[in-house]
Amino acid sequence: MHKLSIFTGLLFLIGCSNYTPKPKAYPKINYPKSGITLAKTTCPFSIYIPKYSTLTPYPSENKHCWYNVNFSQFDATLHLSYIPIQGQHDLDSLTEDAYRLVFKPHLQRAEEIVEREISDTVKGLYGMIYDLQGKTATPFNFFISDGQNHFLRGSFYFNSRTNRDSILPIYNFINKDILKSIQSINFD
Repeated sequence: MHKLSIFTGLLFLIGCSNYTPKPKAYPKINYPKSGITLAKTTCPFSIYIPKYSTLTPYPSENKHCWYNVNFSQFDATLHLSYIPIQGQHDLDSLTEDAYRLVFKPHLQRAEEIVEREISDTVKGLYGMIYDLQGKTATPFNFFISDGQNHFLRGSFYFNSRTNRDSILPIYNFINKDILKSIQSINFD
């Protein structure tokens, strides 16, 4: 009987030596109720933002209207920059800057940059949405304008380093409401 218990103990120890650590797990995400609500700005535009976010002004030395839409639950921010247009040359420059801010820093790291047009003929607004896929700092940028007086640019960031595959469900959830926010934009 004693030999049997020694044999069982040795078998148990040998069986435990092949331990494989488990991969890191990600915490369960409790998503808030989706939807948008009107946000107050002191700039000549109105926007609806996700109900689970807050709009805060960001100080600007050059008198532009800058705001952050903060998604504190997800440690993410949508940065908004409103710039008044001063003639056609300025519109071309603003559009080129928005393009350059997407492509120049992200072209090497992005697997793909998908461009989608914004066109709202009823409101007279147009622009571009840039979806950046891969290991980039920002997965989403856009600009929208009336082509005459108003230009609004936005860029979405997670505030800390992330693994794209782990935050993709969160990004997809937020992105749906950001798209609704873009559709809600009106210039005064």
